[in-house]
Amino acid sequence: MLSEDLDAASAAYRVGYQDASYFNREYKSLFGIPPMRDVQRLRGETLALSGR
Repeated sequence: MLSEDLDAASAAYRVGYQDASYFNREYKSLFGIPPMRDVQRLRGETLALSGR
């Protein structure tokens, strides 16, 4: 999602989920936050590391 600028629904379908909301629930269960919030967090870390 981060490197290809995908939304959660597109990423879900690409990895084989038929139901984007199920993907979101599973992602949150595994990582503790919803996928798009995780992408936002990672983008922020990437910008901080690059000095922007």
